[in-house]
Amino acid sequence: MKSLFSFLALFLILSSANIFAQNEVLRELNSLSGISSFGVVVNIEKPASIDDNELNSRDIRKKIAEQLGELPIEIISDAILRQSDQYPILHIHINVMKAPNLTYPYSIELNFYQPVKLVLKNDLQSMASTWNKGQIGVVSEDLLPLIVEQAVYTANLFKDEFMEVN
Repeated sequence: MKSLFSFLALFLILSSANIFAQNEVLRELNSLSGISSFGVVVNIEKPASIDDNELNSRDIRKKIAEQLGELPIEIISDAILRQSDQYPILHIHINVMKAPNLTYPYSIELNFYQPVKLVLKNDLQSMASTWNKGQIGVVSEDLLPLIVEQAVYTANLFKDEFMEVN
């Protein structure tokens, strides 16, 4: 009988953790609902030995903006984004390192930032990440352009989820 109670208690604990995790996924997804325009920002951290022709934030931003251009939204230009921090942005952060074995571990993280009000701070307006996806990988030097392809692919995950709620 004691084992039955232990099993039921464990089941309830695990079930509630799963429900909480699903609730967070739904919140993240629903935060994309009703967005009519946003900007795209690409930030790259890389060793100086990697040429800008291989990993260039302007080129990556352009490719991602082209992929997202199929969405029924306006992609805000860089010039307009620089005028205010009140526009939603899809921020793509790419971090590439050089390992001693001449490989390049990398991470790609996408965050969708949008203006929010902090209720506990008298509705102070700020920016917050409401959606996030990421990816990690390792490439050899001759496959560095694959990082660009993976960044565009990861942006497609955003596109798919955005289309799901809009």
